[in-house]
Amino acid sequence: MLYCAIIGDIVGSRKLADRSEVQKKFQAVAERACRQYQADIASPFTVTIGDEFQVLLKRVQTAPEVIKTVIREMAPIDLVFGVGIGDISTDINREMAIGMDGPAFHAARKAVEQAKRKKPGVIYRTALPEVGAGTDMINSLQYFIESCSKKRTKRQKQVLELLEKGSTQEEIAEHLDIKQQSVSNIVNWSYMPEITGAQKAIASYLEWIDHYRH
Repeated sequence: MLYCAIIGDIVGSRKLADRSEVQKKFQAVAERACRQYQADIASPFTVTIGDEFQVLLKRVQTAPEVIKTVIREMAPIDLVFGVGIGDISTDINREMAIGMDGPAFHAARKAVEQAKRKKPGVIYRTALPEVGAGTDMINSLQYFIESCSKKRTKRQKQVLELLEKGSTQEEIAEHLDIKQQSVSNIVNWSYMPEITGAQKAIASYLEWIDHYRH
């Protein structure tokens, strides 16, 4: 069976003035994510060395949503993630994501170390030759997504956050006291259509991987 191992790490954690509070927040986020994604978790979120967590998923296609949730709830703290796709050679630990071994974890470790050294902040790796070329494509799209996201202005981020919470463009226009067309322009200028397209391409390929090996 194919698994997806994710290793997440706080960037520059040792330099944080409130490191202990960030670690507590990190632990709380990991616990909430465990409950939220319980159906897709093979081995639960486990904070391993204070500034890092591991989780093992049953489905590769769940990884982007898991990562998005952790990033959102940990903001403005920066994190990097390594996603490893492959088999597990040991028994699955259903209590915590430690004491396991196999290509999925090896790939995730290499990926997170790479993410610490250079962009993008989320990197996918696998030892499976038939999937490997696809992960190169995913990493290129991920770099595109991150680059576009970082170019957004404060107003663009504000509008997109309200959209994500379920507000309509008309409601946002009224809330910000601007025209609806202005909201539409802000959405378009924030690279949202391009980013959405890239995210759909990643999701489609990850879904293919799940069907390929299950």
